[in-house]
Amino acid sequence: MEIRNKIIISLLSAVAIYTTLSIYADINDLIIVFRGFKWTYIPLILVLTFLNYVLRFFKWDYYLRCLKINISRRDSMAIFLSGLSMSVTPVKLGEAFKSYLLKELNGVEMSKTLPIIFAERFTDLIGLIILASIGYSVFKYGKEVLITTIFVISIIIMIIQSEKMFIKLINFNFPFISRFTETVQNLYLSTHTLFKIKNLTIVVGISVLSWFFECLALFLVIEGFGLEISLLLPVFAFSFSTIVGAVSMIPGGLGVTEGSMVGILIFSGITKTVAIASTLIIRFCTLWFGVLIGLFTLSILSIYGFKYGFKIKG
Repeated sequence: MEIRNKIIISLLSAVAIYTTLSIYADINDLIIVFRGFKWTYIPLILVLTFLNYVLRFFKWDYYLRCLKINISRRDSMAIFLSGLSMSVTPVKLGEAFKSYLLKELNGVEMSKTLPIIFAERFTDLIGLIILASIGYSVFKYGKEVLITTIFVISIIIMIIQSEKMFIKLINFNFPFISRFTETVQNLYLSTHTLFKIKNLTIVVGISVLSWFFECLALFLVIEGFGLEISLLLPVFAFSFSTIVGAVSMIPGGLGVTEGSMVGILIFSGITKTVAIASTLIIRFCTLWFGVLIGLFTLSILSIYGFKYGFKIKG
């Protein structure tokens, strides 16, 4: 029930935000613009989005292998897709639900697998920053956000890779940490393994490619309205607005991501109505498409979960 309530709340928030954007664009003008869209592009746009999920699954599965967690690819895929239903939680951290499913299925302690969720989101952010930086070379927008995010990420990576710093931290007299020393150690050991240079390099490469597919999806959306644009525009608009939405900590980046994307597209010379229409389509074909896939997978597991050794409570 808790999962369902969270998704319903996010859905209602999205309806309110999208209604506001529609009013801002003028609903009549928006309808006219939608009529001129090449809707035959939608299947290809969804394929590009699904390719993003496929590559992110490989990243998830690679992390499981790094931590020597033995699980079949079928079960791994089922758990990964289920986590997409939590994409409308702050920074997608609700995907920690995947760690719960792993524990139910394989008995793996969540303290060992939770770092995978963090590493997934962290490397997603790095991949998006790389893409946004490429776009920034042309649009010169959002410098402060990019520099600040890069600085914070660099500090976090240095801390994670420094075992000496971690040992000093847990040996320091922090009552709260000392009570959970074993759990904290498990969390760190898994995180340290995932952030080794080799693993980080491989996974960031996957992240750049996976998110580029969704940037390409935005390119097709804008092309679908009959506009000829540079590929760098959707690469920057999608990646930068997704970064802003993520660091805002708002579930799914709702409102923040859409506002940033609309602003960048308008700033680049696209009309207000087309900018809003493009943003609405790409958000439905990325964020909400993923949520639907996640919910569908969860419903299947709820019915046939006994085959996997656990039951899903809605």
